[in-house]
Amino acid sequence: MRKIYFISVVSLVLLVFSGCGFMYADSAPEREGVIDMSEVEREEDYQWRMPEFEAQNQFGELVTNKDTEGEKTLVKTIFTRCPTVCMTMTPNMVLIQEAMVREEVDGVNIVSFTVDPEFDTPERLEDYAHSYGADLDNWTFLTGYEESFLTDELAPALFTVFQPVENDILHPTRFYLFNEAGDIIRMYEGDESFNLDSVISDLKFLQN
Repeated sequence: MRKIYFISVVSLVLLVFSGCGFMYADSAPEREGVIDMSEVEREEDYQWRMPEFEAQNQFGELVTNKDTEGEKTLVKTIFTRCPTVCMTMTPNMVLIQEAMVREEVDGVNIVSFTVDPEFDTPERLEDYAHSYGADLDNWTFLTGYEESFLTDELAPALFTVFQPVENDILHPTRFYLFNEAGDIIRMYEGDESFNLDSVISDLKFLQN
């Protein structure tokens, strides 16, 4: 019943497919690439919340959703053989990570879920991270889960869908900020409309 409900709602809010990601309607107003989700009504327990998961990080270590509790978590979806928007989104996330260090923004960890877990081994994710200069001290790349986790748990949590197409996988081009309790409180544009200053200003505001 949950999956049927989710699919029917997504079919209403999905607007445009483009390359590796898509845009969709939101209840919260958007300003300079930042969408405030803190006041959005959550009609279901799984909506806009960190799902339960067990995964492997880029070092092959076990990571669960419990490891994301207690601090803010900035989430993005990627896959290492992505031919389009990941090559923009991942460098943009690196810019956020570097700016957080410069601006002394603390208490925000980064988690990237691969949407291609069968291909993306921990070793491939570690190589991918190094190729973009990601600092793995507070950035975790996750794999090792079943495809059903993506479709039945992560997609509903992000109120999105993942759809394989020829030589690609459609997935969202936004970054999702979860609070310490596991609720999504912000969405940031991660592709063409990415605005680093706006993201960092917002993170500093939330820190204070």
